[in-house]
Amino acid sequence: MNKAQKKIVAEAKKVVTKLLKNSVPPIFSFHNVAHTQDVAKAAQLIEEYYQLSDEDRFIVFIAAWFHDTGFSTGAAEGHEQESVRLVTAFLQQHNTDAEVIHQVAACIQATRLPQAPLTILEKIICDADLYHLGTGKFKIWSARLRRELKHSDKAGNTEEEWRQADIDLLISHNYHTEFCQQQLEPVKQGWVKKLQQKQIASKVDTFDNPHLK
Repeated sequence: MNKAQKKIVAEAKKVVTKLLKNSVPPIFSFHNVAHTQDVAKAAQLIEEYYQLSDEDRFIVFIAAWFHDTGFSTGAAEGHEQESVRLVTAFLQQHNTDAEVIHQVAACIQATRLPQAPLTILEKIICDADLYHLGTGKFKIWSARLRRELKHSDKAGNTEEEWRQADIDLLISHNYHTEFCQQQLEPVKQGWVKKLQQKQIASKVDTFDNPHLK
């Protein structure tokens, strides 16, 4: 990136970090500044594989930093639209080209589940957002997501229910970039196997011990 782009990205990091730390309620134990920092790091790893142009790198980094800023409203629903509003205002203040803003917005919108990215930049952001599914951090972030979802009664009541939700997510998810397909998919499939084995074992234990039913 050129000097001006680097300066804007640095400012974005500063603005977003402050916003997420001060405005996102503590109940969001997953969608917080730590997650955004991880997504930004993952985006850099992926984009380096593709050797993007300066403008495309700028788009990826800005989208990575702003993609969850909408949680600052205190609500998960519609956070993508609020994130787009915030990043648009930020970039307009820096006299960013309208087409660049449009592409940043498209990257953020593409992270909505189920993901359906169209461009390579959208694919990079989507894979960065769920990068943890194919890493050793999966269990840590799964636990954080469960704590977050308990506030909206979406986490299930038992370990088995949450484990099945994890299994369903991992099986339904697809990495979109060649980099993540090569580097992360095998690890993700390993998690599927481990969780399925635990699920089978838990059902056997319940069957054998009627007091667990």
